[in-house]
Amino acid sequence: MAQKTLTDELIGRQILLLAILLVIIGISQYLTLRFVLFHAESRSLHQEIAVLAPIIHHAMAKHEALSFHSLAQMLVSRLHAPGVDVVITNRFGLLVASSSPLAKVPPLDFSHTYFLWHHYLVVDAPLGSPAHPHGYVWLLTSTASSSRILARDIELFTFLGFLSLAVTGWLGSLSVKNSLVPLKQIRDSTVRIAEGEIGHTTQLKNPPKELGELGDAINAMSLSIKELLDHEKMLSEQMRQLVADASHELRTPLTALNGFLDLMSEDNLTEEEIKRGFQAMRQEAKRMARLVNQLLTLSRLDTAHEAAVQISPVSLQDWLNDCFPLLEPITQQHSLVISPTPVQVLADKDRLTEMLLNLVDNATRYTPHGSSITVEITKDRSYGLIKVIDDGPGIKEQDLPHIFDRFFRGDRSRTSKSGGSGLGLSIVQALVHAMNGTVEVSNRQPPEHGAIFIIKLPQAPNHA
Repeated sequence: MAQKTLTDELIGRQILLLAILLVIIGISQYLTLRFVLFHAESRSLHQEIAVLAPIIHHAMAKHEALSFHSLAQMLVSRLHAPGVDVVITNRFGLLVASSSPLAKVPPLDFSHTYFLWHHYLVVDAPLGSPAHPHGYVWLLTSTASSSRILARDIELFTFLGFLSLAVTGWLGSLSVKNSLVPLKQIRDSTVRIAEGEIGHTTQLKNPPKELGELGDAINAMSLSIKELLDHEKMLSEQMRQLVADASHELRTPLTALNGFLDLMSEDNLTEEEIKRGFQAMRQEAKRMARLVNQLLTLSRLDTAHEAAVQISPVSLQDWLNDCFPLLEPITQQHSLVISPTPVQVLADKDRLTEMLLNLVDNATRYTPHGSSITVEITKDRSYGLIKVIDDGPGIKEQDLPHIFDRFFRGDRSRTSKSGGSGLGLSIVQALVHAMNGTVEVSNRQPPEHGAIFIIKLPQAPNHA
């Protein structure tokens, strides 16, 4: 059995609702028309009796029961008309006069204006005083004419009802199909997304509010999936590059270590050469340990940066003064200037020191001996700023967007010994983000020259 389409379902429901409405209207119209017809007939018959009531009352008062039989005959002749029959009984219910072919006498029912009896509409009334009547009169008229009018009304209404249902079905199909055009567009869009066209979006023209919201949600979902896949692809590429770079960085000291071990195993080296070999091996081992520690730090920051830092209020002025002895050995070949300002931020003091040492060490590597390096503490609105400024040659514009990439070196010709591992600035960025801050890099504006690194950290609440 073929599954129903949404179009067929909606059209079917429209037709069903209209059919139910037409049935309710038809029944209401039938009952109303029936009441009007019967009520009009009964009112007409009551008027006939009302016209003769004074005459009947006068005759009863003057001649009493002696003339009741003749009075009944007179009433039958006066009230009898085409389509109207008359039945009169005495007060005991015995038939006195009648123009009706019926053998039975209708029942008495004064509680209603009229009643239906054997396909007749019947009205009744007492003759004489209502409390002590001399007899009773019934006027009967066939309901056949009214029934024919009602039947014709039912036939006409039925015909018009079926015509309305047919027209509604035709117009409804056009309307529903037009209303479902945005839904079909959404369906086609989701099919294309399911087939692999991630990032596909559909622009709907004047859709209903609900379909418009559905289309926007699917477009947002498609773009989000594309963004996630692109991000995953980027992370995979970064991981591949990270493994390749880490392998390259580790291979150099391992090669050196193996080389020194091979030379020392030949037993033809002097004591001085063996001593220099051990010193070189120790340096390479330290470089390997430093590189592994940096990789582990980045790994912890990537997976659980909340656990990697312990944030608390830190006075940058006091902290920088405490860091000065640590900075002096790094900047022996440079001129170090510090400019502290009282400001308190939310940070991890130890990690903050690690970041500063990385930035200052980076500045000493890429600036000539004798140049100045400035560490400045300022504040900007609700942030505390740590600036590391040098007056070296600066950073190439094409390198600025990649300066925090892992294993990136601005000067590709530098060796690991002269240029570091390429992970220091990546660690700085990861630590700043873990402290809910940001780090920026730019070149100083002419006529000044050199690079400037700015770390922005949120101020402590009572100092913001």
